[in-house]
This record gives sequence, C-alpha cells and structure tokens, in this order.
Amino acid sequence: MVTESQGSEDLTVPSDFFKDVKYFLCGNISDQVQKLLRQGGGKEYSYLTDLATHVIADNEDYPEVSEAREVYDLPVVTPKWVILSARCERLLPHKAFTPEDNKLFSGLVLCLSQIPEEDRKALWGMVTFYGGNCQLNFNKRCTHLVTPKPEGAKYECALKHTKIKVVTPDWIVESLAQKKQQEEEKYHPRLVIKEEKKEPPPANQEEEPMDTLPSSANQGEALMGLDQSGLSLDGKKKVEAPRLLNLLNKSACDQTPPDHRSLGRVQSPLVTNRRIRDITNSGHIDASGTKLVLSPRDSTKVHETIQISQLDDTPPFLKGDGELLEYHGHDPKINIPPDTCLLGCIFVIVDYQDQVLPAQLETWTRVVHQHGGFVDPGYSQRCTHLLCDNQASPFFKQAQQDGKRCVTAYWLNDVLTIRKMVPPWKALHLPTPFPHSIKPCNGQIIAVTGFVDQDRENLKMMISLAGAKYTGSFSRFNTVLICKRPEGEKHKKALEWRTPCVNVQWLSDIILGNFDAIKQTGLPKYQSFSANEPFLLDYHYVKAVMGPWMTALQLSQDALQNLSRNRVLFTPSPPSKSKRKGSQDGNGTNKRQRNEPIKPFRRLPPEKTPRVLFTGLDNASVNDLTTKVQLIGGEIAENIHKCTHLVSTKVLRTVKFLSGVSTCRFIVSPAWVEDSFKHRCFVEEKMHTLVDQEQEAQFGFSLSESLTRARVQKLFKDTCFYMTPNVIPRLDMMKTIVEAAGGKVVGTKPPVNRVLASRQGSPRIFVITCESDVQMCADYASNNIDVYSAEFILTGVLCQKMDFESYRF
Repeated sequence: MVTESQGSEDLTVPSDFFKDVKYFLCGNISDQVQKLLRQGGGKEYSYLTDLATHVIADNEDYPEVSEAREVYDLPVVTPKWVILSARCERLLPHKAFTPEDNKLFSGLVLCLSQIPEEDRKALWGMVTFYGGNCQLNFNKRCTHLVTPKPEGAKYECALKHTKIKVVTPDWIVESLAQKKQQEEEKYHPRLVIKEEKKEPPPANQEEEPMDTLPSSANQGEALMGLDQSGLSLDGKKKVEAPRLLNLLNKSACDQTPPDHRSLGRVQSPLVTNRRIRDITNSGHIDASGTKLVLSPRDSTKVHETIQISQLDDTPPFLKGDGELLEYHGHDPKINIPPDTCLLGCIFVIVDYQDQVLPAQLETWTRVVHQHGGFVDPGYSQRCTHLLCDNQASPFFKQAQQDGKRCVTAYWLNDVLTIRKMVPPWKALHLPTPFPHSIKPCNGQIIAVTGFVDQDRENLKMMISLAGAKYTGSFSRFNTVLICKRPEGEKHKKALEWRTPCVNVQWLSDIILGNFDAIKQTGLPKYQSFSANEPFLLDYHYVKAVMGPWMTALQLSQDALQNLSRNRVLFTPSPPSKSKRKGSQDGNGTNKRQRNEPIKPFRRLPPEKTPRVLFTGLDNASVNDLTTKVQLIGGEIAENIHKCTHLVSTKVLRTVKFLSGVSTCRFIVSPAWVEDSFKHRCFVEEKMHTLVDQEQEAQFGFSLSESLTRARVQKLFKDTCFYMTPNVIPRLDMMKTIVEAAGGKVVGTKPPVNRVLASRQGSPRIFVITCESDVQMCADYASNNIDVYSAEFILTGVLCQKMDFESYRF
C-alpha cells in the first residue's frame, strides 16, 4: 500500500534483481527509479528497440508507448512497477501497472478501515491491479473510505466531507464482478444489519501504519495471485499454447487477468465468500464459487493446466443473425439451467490421451459431470459428443457415420464459459481436417495487430494449430499480418514493406480446410475488416461436420426428471453473518434464506453408509464433493481407520493415502462421487477404482492388487518397528502408517538379544534408520541384524508386501 514516492529513497535491490529487464524510459522518470534499475543490473536503451523487454512511462500519451505496443509488442509499465517490485522483492505482473487512466479504479484512493488483515491483503491486490491506490491513513487524498461498520473516527470524519464516499468492501467486489463502478449509496455501511454482536477490533488496528499493511511480501502475493507468472503447480514452466482451463488451472501468460488458484477464498464475510480470482475475471462464477472453463493445448505439446478465459457473455449466433439459426444445441423449448449446461451430453474423449496426463483427463471428466454431462470410457451408440482433435482418427469417421457431434476441447472450454450448450462458432471448435504431421502453414511467420487479451490468445492458438510461427513484433521477415482494423503502426509498416494484410477469416478458412486461401490473401472476403465477430467461422466449409447440429439434442426421460427436481450440483454458499436492508425477493423472502442446509435425499442404514475421506484435492473440490456425499446419504469419516472410501485423483505417498491402502475397502476417483450424485445413490465402485499408471509403473505395483491383499491380512500383523530419531517421515507419521497396517512402534531401542529372539517367534522386530543414524545401529550390524530405510515401510505398504532386499542398509 505505497505510492511511488513513499519511502522509496531508502530502497535497495540485489545486483541481479533487474538483470533480465532491458528497458527504455519514456517521460519524466524519477532519479530514484533509475537508480534502482541500474542497481539491480537492468540495461537501459536510449532508443526504442525490439531488444528491450520493458518500456517504463509515466503516462500513455507519448508516441513511443503506442509504437512499443503495436510494432514491438512490449509491455509498458509505470515507474510504480519498479518501486513496488523492489519492495516486494519480486518482479510483479505488468498488467497491474500499465499507464492507462481508464482502468476500473483509476484515480481512486481508498482508505481501508476496520478490515481484517487477510481481507486487506486481498482488497489491496484487487484495487491496485485495476489502477487504484489503497492506504490506511485518512487524508485529503482519499476518495473512498472502505469500512464494514458505520462507526469509528474515520467514519465520522468522512461523513463531514461530501466528496468522500463511504462504502463496504462489497462495493469493490461487486464493481469487479459487474466490470463497472457500482453506485456507492447502495453500499453504505449503515445499510448493513448485524445479526451478531462482535467484539470491537484491537485498539491499534484502526491506526496501523500504512507501510506495514500489507507487508512487502504480502503485496507481492496479492498481486502475483491476481496474475500468475506462468508456473504450473509442480514448478515447471508451462508451454505457451492452448490449454484446458481452471476450472480445470491458471494462465501461462502474464497478461492474462487473475485466475482463481492461488489466492484462495476470503474467509471474512466482509468481502464475500467468492474467490478473489473469480471476481477479477470477466467470466461467469458457478454456484460453488468456482469458475469451470476448459481450453485445449496445441497438438505438439502436453496439456498441463486449465486457465481462465474471457469471452463475451453471448455468442453471436444466439443473437439471431446469420446461418447459425439452422443449428441447435439443446431443444430451445427446454430451459436448461446454466449450472447443468451439459445435461444430456455424453462425451467420448479421443486424441487427447497422448496430449494430456491421465489425472488431467480425470479433471475434465469431473468438470463435465459437475455441469450435468457424462464421459464414457469408450465409443458406443449412446455417445452424443466426440471430443477429438482432428478428423484423422477412425473414431471421427465412425462418429460422422452415426450422426454424432464432433467438437474439440476449445469448444468445451467456451461452452463452459458461457454456460450454455450451443453449436460451434469458431474454427477452433471443430476438429481439423489435417493430421498433426501435415501443417498447411509451415514456413509462414505471422504477426497480429489490434487484438488484445483473449482474442490475441485465440489467434496465437490458431496460428500454432495451422503450423505457422507467431511473432509479437513485426519485421520484414513476417509473411502475413492479421489485422482487426486497417490501422496502427504495424499496418503502416506492412503496406510499406508490401506484406499481405488479412482478417481472421483468412486463417479460419485455412484451419477449416481451405488451403487455397494461403495464396489468396488479396480476395475481398479477406480484406473486409468491419465484421463485429471476426472469429465467426464460414459454415460453407464444414456442412458435413455440422450436420448433426441441425437436430436439437433430445433429453432422456431420466434427465428431464432430474431437471424438474432442480437437483443441486454445487456446494451451497454458507449463510452470511450480515445482510442488507431490502435484499428480498418478490415474495418477501430474504435471499440469504435460499442457502439453508440441504437435507439428504435419502438415509441409509449404518452398515450400508459409506464413510468417505479425501486426499490430494483442493479445498473447493473437497467442499463440493463433501456436500454431494452427504446429500445422497454418505458420511465424512472421523479418521482414516473408520473410512470405507478414500477419494483421490492419483496415487500419493501421504499419511492418509498410505494408511488408507491398509484400512479402506475402496480407493476411488472423484468421478465415483459425481456419478453417484448423478444417479442419486452410491454406484458400484469397481468402475471408479483409482488407476494411476504412472505411479504404479514407477513403484512396480497394482493398487487394486494391494487393496485385495490388505483385505486378506494386515501387512504388519505381529510385527514391531523401532525407528531411530532422525528417520523421515517423522515418528508420529510413521506410527500412523504402521498401526493402520496392523503393526506396532516401540519407543525405546530394543536390545540385540531381543531382536535376535524375535526372528524365531512373534512379534518380529525390525529396525528402521537413516544415514545420519547408522552409527546408532552398529551393534545390530555386528550381530548380523539387518536394518532398513523408511522405504521398507512406505513402499511396502503401497505394494502390500515386504521387500527384505531393496531397502536394507
């Protein structure tokens, strides 16, 4: 919560902090900012060049700013980016510091008062990301006082100044959700009725020094949470290409606005129960507070993540214009709720198995289930949609003969974004007529101009799919320039260098199979730049593929019955501790009452009631699955020893998973819960038994066989273990795993003669040690007593057999 000038004189940075920053300064940049850049190893260019990585400007009125963006595709940031990056000890995302004055909160100075620390951090990140400033000091600079309570010295002072607006934190959240500033009067704290009397905040909270909240580290976390740097969850750099979304992860492009993976939920009722990253995106938010969106990856690369996409709320064909009126999604006479937009859709996934990991395919399946659809393991006549990448596979040909709809993961991504199952309207939505080995635009070097945000990302995907190379900058080496409008610096240079300029339709037609378009850049249809929907595909080339869409999808009787019951698909939001005056529906019922706890559909006898635990899932998924288990009569187990069903997405070496191998009757994927919820009863576990081919191959075991062995006899029955002090995992964790497998752990070192005697009787004693404790076991070694590493237990439990050779010291 600092401005550019506040406290920057004392800032220092390591000599390599800005080593990767090659910058061009534009405007009146302070000496302190220039000093920090030089001190951190940044390299300054005295002229604008494509060798630069950043342009630092105090406003956007300079011609170099537009040239940097249009010609060189360089990020432009304000000097504040340098100051706050130095304070946060990390390079912050560019998008939060662009010099435009038309951001949502541009020109606003918000004073945050009586707000918990975690909420202050989240609010600071949101406001700063969208051009505003936050502070704790209440002074003449303030335009808004943000407080949840109509009390306090700052509140009383603000009431005396009519130019200062007083709002609750909900005003920030709703402004972001609606993409425009809301009327402040509707968010005045005096409109909040408190249902519970709360203790007053600590005496020092009101006047806490501004420089300490949030701390420098927290400032970086708040902004990095709103704009990820492109690392996947395992720390590996993501490949910039099409990807399946989070709803199924996060964006690899630091120009993509916030997604919802890192910041988590704001727990205080002051800010709301939705995720900050969902709020800061333009997409829709489902009932669980989770945005579910997919987008596929380029065929030559592995699908690693799921990102947040930005799309118009309504595709063009839903507005009633053009040839699209021939095609239908669901029966237009049936009103399908957005949360079940895939109702009646039965998918079969082909082609993508070689491009994504099994765990990620399982995530796709879970998201489809959450939206009312189903994913079959193999092709059959009951399939309605074939999710495929190209038209080369025999599955595509069979689906075409059977009149099935063939679409790509891009289509599924966009449909989940708009939450309505509609016919494909982009070239990316249909499988390509060429295989991966044949790329029609090999050798082409393409640049784009006039497209921003998701439109630019879509173009990058299309360029890669066609086999061409994308360049952010424009030079004489480019063979084609794709323009949104015939204007800008790149367009001028293209005319000067006689580089063909075309619209998106040119690339779209090539992807759809019109390869002649490559040499027909001068056709009038490719020189028209007035289309409101430049990505809309030409259905002339895809009449055969679009044939099945001429008939609306018919819902089964079961699906219609489920729809009529208005079944719940997501975790209901918890009741708020405060409510607004007048927030009632037409029947006079307060809207908060709609989130009352839901009773189970049915109650099962204790002996038939599944007791479920989860491992390896994020909190949002656990909350969602927990509600569904309880709704159909299941229970959440108190501990792993009482658990009958352990739910996980993959084989893990956690205490809960390893203990579950020994104690649980079933280890299943989340699809078991989703499928059970869909059928309103617990389904057969066999079809959903967890399979993790990668981990099973690595450790040389079969999980299903391990579970079978564990049911027959406990692995460590009549077995005791002594563990030396420095064994990892620590003693309490190892004790839980051993006891779940029927063994015992002794706390004192057993004498040599007792260990020797245990070889002939029961219980048998094993010694577990590590490299740093080997000397403690010298007396055992001198008496030919084997000692083992922790892997004897960990891998042994996973495989449900003891390996006396591989893990002996």
